[in-house]
Amino acid sequence: MKKGFLIVVWFIVISGFVSTYVYAHSLWLIVNDYNPSVGQEIVIEIGWGHKFPVDDQPPAKMVEKMTLFLLDPHGNKIPLSIKPQGKKGVKPIKVKLNEKGTYLVVLVIKTFISKTIEGYFYKPKNELKNVLKSFLYQSVAKAIINVNTPNGNFYKKWLGYPLEIIPLKNPANIKEGEFLPVYSFLNGKPTRTWIYATYAGFSNLENTFAWATKPDKNMIAKVKILKKGIWFVKTKVLLPYKDPHKADNCKLISTLTFEIK
Repeated sequence: MKKGFLIVVWFIVISGFVSTYVYAHSLWLIVNDYNPSVGQEIVIEIGWGHKFPVDDQPPAKMVEKMTLFLLDPHGNKIPLSIKPQGKKGVKPIKVKLNEKGTYLVVLVIKTFISKTIEGYFYKPKNELKNVLKSFLYQSVAKAIINVNTPNGNFYKKWLGYPLEIIPLKNPANIKEGEFLPVYSFLNGKPTRTWIYATYAGFSNLENTFAWATKPDKNMIAKVKILKKGIWFVKTKVLLPYKDPHKADNCKLISTLTFEIK
């Protein structure tokens, strides 16, 4: 009986440990207008959770660790202020885009997340007691904005983060029924991770996507645009963390949002 009980407890602990990684929250960007006019003010919001386009709000302690910036059509980096609003949520992020062309909005976070018997903490496990599980969470969320007409290819560039989705075509030039080709870059090289995609309004269920695919022999994944609207593309990788004293694993997530007109 005692041995059986221990096996059951161990199974429950391991199951909880695995599902934390499998179902870790995703981070994404939502823009109120992906195709604004020159000089128009846009509003950028942050999505957090498992249901696109709206689910939960990131806790303030995570928001404080986030970095947000724009790449303009010339590749110039424009930092944007991001501040928490209360214990959960982000203050509205407003910006005017004063030049024609293609902009890339980028949101980045890198933080340890550890669960102890007292709850979750944004610290490595060697700084805490009674740690049940711990991982390094690193997420890169991108959004493509086209002001008036598409111009510039910096949305195609690898930005140097461990995991990134890189579109090979501008969504402004993709029509309903066509394919958007993307790379999944892991440490600077294309990799064959699963690519998941959906559009706003497809489903209000968690972790439910309209399209799933893997890269072909050329390492290119093709996302079929099933419908006009705002799209969300995601990939993820789970790796062992280099220092087991700090974390058990490294959870990498990359997302991309855009609009098909």
